[in-house]
Amino acid sequence: MTAFWKRWPRRIAAGILVLGLTFSPAVTPTVRAQAPDEAAPGGEESKGRPLDGYLGTICLVILAFFIVGKSARR
Repeated sequence: MTAFWKRWPRRIAAGILVLGLTFSPAVTPTVRAQAPDEAAPGGEESKGRPLDGYLGTICLVILAFFIVGKSARR
């Protein structure tokens, strides 16, 4: 009887997770970042500076690795 009371919260949590992951794509609507009609004014493609975004992302990843590695040594 004691083993049942120790395991039931874990089973309920697993069941809730499975139900949530199963039904979430069916319930949520499709989200678009940008409407196809408003892509670029005048039919031109917008030019950006993607290198800045890549470098910023690399810096954040390196910082995350550093923090995780620093805390794992203790």
